[in-house]
Amino acid sequence: MKYIPSSQQYTEAIMRQYGVNSLMAKVIEAKKLNKADFIKITNPRLVYHDFDEFSEAELVIDRIQEAIEDHEKICIYGDYDCDGMLATAILVQAFKELGVEVGYHIPNRFEDGYGLNVSRVEQMAEKGYTLIITVDNGIKAFDAVKRANELGVDVIITDHHGLDENGDLPDACSIIHTAVSIDYPFKDICGGFIAYKLAAKLLGHHDKYLYALAAVTTISDMMPLIDENRSVVVHGLRFMREGQYPQLSLLMGDNQDYSVSTIGYSIAPKINSFGRLPEYVNPNNVVRYFLKDAPQQLLTQLSSKAIEINNTRQSMTRSQYQLALEQPHDEFLYYGDESLHEGIIGLIAGRYSHEFYRPAFVMHYDEDKHLYKGSARGVQGFSIKDFFVENSDLLENYGGHELAGGFSVSRRHYSQLERRIKHAITNKSFEETKTVIEITPDDLSIDSVESLNLLAPFGQGNEAPVFKIDDIHVDQLRQLSGGKHLRIDCSGDNVRFAALYFAHGDLYDELNKQKAL
Repeated sequence: MKYIPSSQQYTEAIMRQYGVNSLMAKVIEAKKLNKADFIKITNPRLVYHDFDEFSEAELVIDRIQEAIEDHEKICIYGDYDCDGMLATAILVQAFKELGVEVGYHIPNRFEDGYGLNVSRVEQMAEKGYTLIITVDNGIKAFDAVKRANELGVDVIITDHHGLDENGDLPDACSIIHTAVSIDYPFKDICGGFIAYKLAAKLLGHHDKYLYALAAVTTISDMMPLIDENRSVVVHGLRFMREGQYPQLSLLMGDNQDYSVSTIGYSIAPKINSFGRLPEYVNPNNVVRYFLKDAPQQLLTQLSSKAIEINNTRQSMTRSQYQLALEQPHDEFLYYGDESLHEGIIGLIAGRYSHEFYRPAFVMHYDEDKHLYKGSARGVQGFSIKDFFVENSDLLENYGGHELAGGFSVSRRHYSQLERRIKHAITNKSFEETKTVIEITPDDLSIDSVESLNLLAPFGQGNEAPVFKIDDIHVDQLRQLSGGKHLRIDCSGDNVRFAALYFAHGDLYDELNKQKAL
């Protein structure tokens, strides 16, 4: 990791103009916030763009109202990640409150694959469904939508994923997507938040619980925490604290401190584990779990199962990651094997890329199909999306963005793809950089540190500031949590503070020796 100090030239001017302390002034300058941006961020007013601002909003509502009035069978078709499962629950709950029982389906990632598919469309048509509403998927479901049209089934697509490379759209009844809604003012919202907007429009009012679920999806999908995303997280977290919803509190366990971190590291992984390891529990049960009238027995059983499955997922990831590291990986990781669980290949690739800051391609091999199905992670200077496009002649299918993607490669092209990766990174060096804000002990006080909460919540698009401080004396080192973490007690001119070094308790002896020098 290379730390690059940010330019700090206008601290005193910002302090005068913005009426803030020196610590906040340095953060404002590092984030390049003008005064209007700063006022907007610190304003507690709700920012919410109405469903009507989607270009086909009226078509969607008219078609749904028609289906309700004619007692048509409606099915909500979701996705197997946290965003997709909660988006499904949000819409199912909204229809329940309208007195309409709808069907729903969370696809099995191994049997169904991602998104609406032809086989499921045919099954739904056979069961009498005449309207399918997708959430968090569908924008590339060309074949499935075509088949639905042939069978007389209308499809409403609500999605936030990237469009087809040519900009083509499925021939759906209507599409709700920020990218195809010119007048929608903010583009980066997730599937769950879109589903909430549709739900609120159908209900004619906002719902605190469903809004809280939309906040969870926004955090889990790592959406930029600016504009209305910031609002949904700020107010959603408040509703969680006030409502103490059992669906969430049971997943939180002993730690009931609702924050971006606890949602992202505690709740979201447990929900995602059902989609990653569907052989343990059918992910459709997650939708039932998040409905308001879910029976207590289901809440108790499924929350316990979520913890159990997540622990299994963590254990599998650790052990299979160690197997991956037995492969040559000085320049990049390229590893495919039949023993790798398809549900965690993305986690393995992500862990490697994070630890070594190198590209990673991790694949599960399907012996019957002679096919490697993989997940890739990129780094700054190596775009996964660009690499896939440039080498599409070797791939069966692919998709993704700059830093992450999924792909399939036949056994015949497996070794050739590895050579292409090696060629693509020849003479390239990758180094992770992070901007830091240089401060002095004079910048630190309880009030100044607490004032930074005005800029919270921190996350994607609004990263927490990282500070660098010199001329500090280390008074004491202590290991925490059985040696897992490290606490460092420090002091400087007129200031004392403690620092925590997570997951690095193993450095205690080394740092203690340096302290003694």
